[in-house]
Amino acid sequence: MYTVRIEKECSCFKKSGFENNQTFETKAEALLQAKVLECRMSQEFCHTHYFEAEDRGDEIVIHTIVTPDDDDDDWD
Repeated sequence: MYTVRIEKECSCFKKSGFENNQTFETKAEALLQAKVLECRMSQEFCHTHYFEAEDRGDEIVIHTIVTPDDDDDDWD
C-alpha cells in the first residue's frame, strides 16, 4: 500500500473537502493522485501557499510552501 499525505493541513485544505492520508494499491496510482492534488491545490487555493509532492518510497508527502513575495515580476 502507498499513502498520499499532506504534511501540514493549511486552512484552505481543511475547507476543501479533500481527504488526507489516502491509500492506493500501486505507487503509480499514488503518484498520479499526489500530482493531481498538488496541481489543484496550487491553482484553486488562496495562493498564500504552493504545494510540492515528494516521493518517500511508500509515502508521497505534499509539502506546503509559502509563496514568496515577488515584487520584481511585472506581468502587466
